[in-house]
Amino acid sequence: MSIFNSNDYDRCYQDGYRDAMAGKEKSYLSSGFSGKFLLHGNDSLETYNEGYDEGYRIGMRDRCRN
Repeated sequence: MSIFNSNDYDRCYQDGYRDAMAGKEKSYLSSGFSGKFLLHGNDSLETYNEGYDEGYRIGMRDRCRN
């Protein structure tokens, strides 16, 4: 996905999924480390939070199944 597109959902989904599978607490710290955040501000933060939350939810579900 291009840095010129404000959507950061996919990257953040993976962050959330990885954190949940590792048993970590939710953390939105990584949202500010995206180049997209520097260019797009709140638009990229919104997609980050949506993607992270969904990835975390699915990761917790998968973690409980294992």
